[in-house]
Amino acid sequence: MARNDLTDLDAKAQAVILLARGTNSDKVGETVGVSGRTIRRWAEAPEFKAEVEAARRALLDEAVRALAAASRDAIATLHAALTDDSPNVRVRAASVLLSSLPSLTEHLELSERIAALEAAIDPEGRNAA
Repeated sequence: MARNDLTDLDAKAQAVILLARGTNSDKVGETVGVSGRTIRRWAEAPEFKAEVEAARRALLDEAVRALAAASRDAIATLHAALTDDSPNVRVRAASVLLSSLPSLTEHLELSERIAALEAAIDPEGRNAA
């Protein structure tokens, strides 16, 4: 389905996607043909909330995958800039690369610690996401 083509979906399914994208309830209602109040009422239902959250997670996962794919090109560009003729370009590239290391290292360490805690809580992996 195209990113903006929601016409094949019913009003609630359209609302889930639009809310997940960050559209306000009045605009969602206008788009799907119901009132903003109806959207807010739907949004109070646990099942509907869960669907919006799942759609948000899917959008975020898609964005992370796209950033991860682009990061290889970005790193290659910065790496190439380290040998640029301009000292300013070389210093800036080195600075960007070096300043990224602490947050990347912290993220990796936190991910490993969380995985270890989850394994300790549920050693058989029964509640794995």
